[in-house]
Amino acid sequence: MAGRSKHFAAPLLLTVVTGLIVYVSLYPFRFIPDGPALVDALRSLSWARAGRGDMFNNVLLYVPFGFCVALLIEPRWGRFTGIVAGTLLGATLSLGLELLQASVAIRVPSLRDLSLNATGSLLGAILGTVFHALGSRVSPQGISRGRSAFVAMSILVLWLIERLWPLLPDPGLRQLKRAVRPLLTPHVDWMSLAGFFVGWLVVTQVIFTLVRRQRAMDVLLIVIATVLVGRTFVAGSTLEVAEIAAIALLLPLLVPYSRLEDGMRSTIVAVLLGIWLAWGTVRMLFDGSAASAAGMPELREMLLRNVPPPPLLANKSFSYLSLGWLLTGAGIAPYVAAGMTVLFVLLLTMLQLGAPAPAYGWVDLLIACLAGWIVARWIPRS
Repeated sequence: MAGRSKHFAAPLLLTVVTGLIVYVSLYPFRFIPDGPALVDALRSLSWARAGRGDMFNNVLLYVPFGFCVALLIEPRWGRFTGIVAGTLLGATLSLGLELLQASVAIRVPSLRDLSLNATGSLLGAILGTVFHALGSRVSPQGISRGRSAFVAMSILVLWLIERLWPLLPDPGLRQLKRAVRPLLTPHVDWMSLAGFFVGWLVVTQVIFTLVRRQRAMDVLLIVIATVLVGRTFVAGSTLEVAEIAAIALLLPLLVPYSRLEDGMRSTIVAVLLGIWLAWGTVRMLFDGSAASAAGMPELREMLLRNVPPPPLLANKSFSYLSLGWLLTGAGIAPYVAAGMTVLFVLLLTMLQLGAPAPAYGWVDLLIACLAGWIVARWIPRS
């Protein structure tokens, strides 16, 4: 039956997924000054061979795109139209990006990638119609609470993406040896230990918010096991001694931590996260790194050098969305918490202007603004 979509998260998810696809496809955005013409780009498309990892990622990346398109199209124009639209729009987006990749030096445009991306869009659209059919039978009450839970769930998903990137399973013995090798010669970097401790503390607060108290610890242990096992069998990943040490340090503290009120827990984690984010800038200022730059770089160089790789992009998104969400949990109005998050990231960015290797840049401001909008728009007032 035609009507308005009940899936309030679908437009935002589609925007985020589309941006992620464009980002991953064109990274590191080093375009050839005199790129090929459209006709030459079309001719450069070929059935180039691809490894299993590339094939898996090409399909996986477009599944959520087709999923979200189907959720948006089906309520108005029907199931068949939703599947067709999801597949065709995914194929069109893929074709445009493949043509743009002809102007990126390290990218190879491929018809095989196009076909795999279209297949992923088709699978996602089919899953979207199935989800829509199930959703019509399950209608939970309380839209505001659902949206707030969606923000918390998004934080958890961003953490999993950052820790398990490139999301490509490799169950071979060679990967297992690679993953456990750092444990044979353990060395703990205290900065990494602090970062992992704060990150897992944020994840703990998310789980305490989403799950009933009786099951929260079980879910947390499942998430920890997922990350550790995942990093053992994800291609190119390794187990990090600092992360394991941070988890070992966190677990005994969960007993007194869980007895605090939710607002107090959010306040503590927000303060620790803010200190961690600011520490990199403060340390750079004390080291004099910002003053060592010869001068402000050109605009094009500044834009390109501040483009983080996808795992770091997920980490930054996790940090800024978490900060805004935690501030609202501490009792601050959503619009105020959003503004505080954006201003905080803006201050950190300004402090590093002119630094030879700044940790913050225009991408951070863009992510902070998006995170602030989500917090202000989706988290209800207490």
